[in-house]
Amino acid sequence: MLLMTTEPVSALSWKVLCVDDESSILRALKRLLPKATYDVTIATSGQEGLAVLAQQPIDLVISDMRMPGMSGAEFLEQVASLYPDTVRILLTGYSDIESTIAAVNRGRIHRYLQKPWDSDALLECLAQEMESRRLKRENEQLYHLVEAQNQELKELNSVLEKKVEQRTLQIRKALSDLQSSHQRVKEQVRAIIRVFYNLLSLKGTPGSAYTQEVSQLCWLLGGSLGQTDFERMNTKLAGLLGEVGVLCLDDYLVRKSWHEMNTLERDQFRTHAMLAYRAMSPVQHLSSIALSVLHQFDRYDGKDNQQGLQGENLPLGSRILAVARDYIYAVRGVSADVRLSRAGALAKLREQAGLVYDPVLIEKLPDVLPSLNLDLLEQDERVVSTYNLVPGMKLSRDVVTSANLLLLPEGHQVSEHTIKRLQSYAESADEVLRIHIFSSRVRAVG
Repeated sequence: MLLMTTEPVSALSWKVLCVDDESSILRALKRLLPKATYDVTIATSGQEGLAVLAQQPIDLVISDMRMPGMSGAEFLEQVASLYPDTVRILLTGYSDIESTIAAVNRGRIHRYLQKPWDSDALLECLAQEMESRRLKRENEQLYHLVEAQNQELKELNSVLEKKVEQRTLQIRKALSDLQSSHQRVKEQVRAIIRVFYNLLSLKGTPGSAYTQEVSQLCWLLGGSLGQTDFERMNTKLAGLLGEVGVLCLDDYLVRKSWHEMNTLERDQFRTHAMLAYRAMSPVQHLSSIALSVLHQFDRYDGKDNQQGLQGENLPLGSRILAVARDYIYAVRGVSADVRLSRAGALAKLREQAGLVYDPVLIEKLPDVLPSLNLDLLEQDERVVSTYNLVPGMKLSRDVVTSANLLLLPEGHQVSEHTIKRLQSYAESADEVLRIHIFSSRVRAVG
């Protein structure tokens, strides 16, 4: 799948052009720059340097300030105009501040260093500029990945086409504003995450409808533990992408409810965490999110954890994600065939505090739930057959046949007549009806 082909952008070497009228300076630069990293070409004048640029792509130019004929400022001004993506570095052995300012303004240089240069500083300067260029290329690669994925989305049915088009336009708009600055890199990463979320929604997993709720609860729990806004955002994004790896699983497994899976299928389904980690971890700005997703099924007590991590050694993001996911899935009926009330879901998670879940998070959970503002059941659900019905029970869902015909509406209070009617239908249609009712037991809200 396309998601699995995301690779880090790398190059065997960067192409560097050194321009100086002194051959000794050029030789010194060529000796300084390691061949394994930099493919160095030299030129003794600005005119010769422009000729080199016209013949081959150059990643970075290092130019002297004072040269006969065309000065370094003039040369870099033409480079900025003709090859704006090429990184421009100025070397000057003069203290003429006006000339340096002119070179900065006219040539729009990225860095300038004085001669004689400090070798370590020069190498560090080049490494930083090339890392920035690598990130820009990586962003372009991610952009093309999004473009390719959007083409696949267009092949979906007409009902989804309008939504896909609208979201694609939003993503393209976000991506079109990208620049090489760190802030713009973060904006692009968030846009790509929205693509993954859209794809997950389109996949139609049982939990995909509640991904936003899981993500919001991750944000609230992170705040209760004093996470910074940056850390909270990463935790929130982990909640948004917690199941993105299911895009790599077979549809028959993805569309199954958790309670319908056997042990082997559940183990296979959980591999989506590793698949998501492999897809996201090469992208530097997604690495911490990828770790949270990877360890989301690890137990707090370390039992059966593949990497042997336990307790606070587990990433905080993964501990938060586990609690947020399982609470939302419990109240929404994703992890079982019944929905639980707020009190029922809290009680269920408390039973596993210190074993499956971080006990500190379980203590914090009731405090943040009011801010989540969900419309939840006041009582837990349970499932009964027609022969276990008792007058006075209240339906928590519509009772429908296998042909999707409505027999009784949600909220109906069961009577003797109701029971006989349902039993008569089940016998005549030879069909087992699963009837969802409200539990008569009301749990105390913690």
